[in-house]
Amino acid sequence: MKTLTLFFFILVALTLTANAQITKGNWMVGGSGEYINQTFKNDDGLKSKLETIAIRPNIGYFIKDKFAFGGALRFQKQSIYYTYGIGIFSRYYFLKTEKMFNLFAQINYDYTYVVSDGHVNGHYYGARIGQVVFFNSSVGLEFAVEYERGETSNNISSDGIKAVIGFQIYLDKK
Repeated sequence: MKTLTLFFFILVALTLTANAQITKGNWMVGGSGEYINQTFKNDDGLKSKLETIAIRPNIGYFIKDKFAFGGALRFQKQSIYYTYGIGIFSRYYFLKTEKMFNLFAQINYDYTYVVSDGHVNGHYYGARIGQVVFFNSSVGLEFAVEYERGETSNNISSDGIKAVIGFQIYLDKK
């Protein structure tokens, strides 16, 4: 009997739709936490690796159904310095708006400012793919992978793959 009740509960949970608010005129507010594993190479060809934890709050506006454009902030802490940044992004959701699960792709650009012994500016470009799970019509949890490439004003280039976990609140236009 317990097995039948559990099966029925799982079946109902999987068939419910969330009717997510990823339609024109709505806002999304949230952010992501990132684990970054980067490889750096300077002009002399010397390479080094660095692991970082970053927090990136964002806000976006759906300019059409399933397509959002917005801005983001970047805060990173590494063992020897802090990075602050501001950026823009565009995101597209692939599945129907009423799905409980959805897939998305995102491209972004960030301008950064590094505070260490000296001050260094940077430019970073990224592409992210992932899945969002909607708990209801307003809240989604995201799991994604992002490739990012950048260069700083002191001629250090970097590229890396990130594991990203995000949380978004979708605000209805009404």
